[in-house]
Amino acid sequence: MPPRFNKEISYFAKTDFRDDHRLFGIHQRDRLTGMYLLGKTNSGKSNTLKTLFYQDMLHNRGACLFDCHGDLLEQVLKLTPTHRKKDVILFDATNPDIALGYNPLKRVNYHKRALVASSILETFQKLWGAQGWGVKLEYILRQTLLLLLDQPNANFGDIPKVLLDEQYRNSCLSQIQHPNVRRFWEQEFPKLSSKSDILPVLNKVSGFLSIPIIHKILVENTNQISLRSIIDKKQLLLINLSKGSIGSDGVHLLGSLLITAFASAGYSRIDTPENERRNYYLYLDEFQNYTSGSIANALSELRKFKIGFVLAHQYMFQLSAEIRNAVLGNIGTIICFKLGQADAKYMEKEFYPIFEASDFINLAHYHIYLKLLIDGKVSQAFSAITIQHTALEERKGF
Repeated sequence: MPPRFNKEISYFAKTDFRDDHRLFGIHQRDRLTGMYLLGKTNSGKSNTLKTLFYQDMLHNRGACLFDCHGDLLEQVLKLTPTHRKKDVILFDATNPDIALGYNPLKRVNYHKRALVASSILETFQKLWGAQGWGVKLEYILRQTLLLLLDQPNANFGDIPKVLLDEQYRNSCLSQIQHPNVRRFWEQEFPKLSSKSDILPVLNKVSGFLSIPIIHKILVENTNQISLRSIIDKKQLLLINLSKGSIGSDGVHLLGSLLITAFASAGYSRIDTPENERRNYYLYLDEFQNYTSGSIANALSELRKFKIGFVLAHQYMFQLSAEIRNAVLGNIGTIICFKLGQADAKYMEKEFYPIFEASDFINLAHYHIYLKLLIDGKVSQAFSAITIQHTALEERKGF
């Protein structure tokens, strides 16, 4: 093994072929094509996420961790090097006294407003389910979001205000930029029945805004995080979305909205020359809890803006067919830990002809099969053993 580490490589495993135990990792340019970690609980995924995140902290790279349990986040906090503690921003949605807020409707580029509105609607649709969703509800809510996205200062708390307060609604009309949106509010909306048409929207929106922590983050708190600033400054954003504290709906709502905002912030880097954009990495642990169809576009497009994803979860059936196909079709590096029978059969096709389904089922903890992106090309499948961050600390020159 070399006496020093290459800082452009994120190490995470060592080969296990006979007596060959070389340490290896993935180059930063290849990380932008994404990494996908799949495996059962306690198979070693969190350890690998921690090892990769630790190196990002150590080498002054920007990164964000989404954690819907809280354990991994606590471990990462303890590992934060002294020189990076000033860069840590803790967004703890489980803390009832959280001072930070986030507004998904603020400062969205005009050309991305329709995309952001669609992503927010996808989040709501998944949150409320097919039975609580209708064509008219979606239409009215889309027009409401598009109107608010055109306003210099608006948040989710203004959704009911637009629908109920005629004076406020009229004051917003001058800011509307798209003629179709203007036509809806000037010609179509006055003809709607306030009881039968608007009530379902008010009922749904008021429902999640009535949750104290959600209202505090999305509406009340004025000290709001700027994801574009966090990306440009290479800061470390740690997002605690523990299910035990805010529930599955809260995890999905906040997580999905933040991912949409990250995508918008990434697209806004178009104003920065490509050679000046610094890599930023999003770690999404148990990402099926807070993702929607919008991630399909993000996986393929954000790499151009130097945003890379590290996705991890347990079973493929947790994903819709659309998202599963987007992940496998766009991700460059696939890492499999111990799998269940259904996933093993699926991955047998991806790793053909090197490994069979039974190989994935019988993997020991921390052992992996992977296809690694190397200089833009996917390697042949091979086996390895993941390392812990302590293995890196023990060596000189890191």
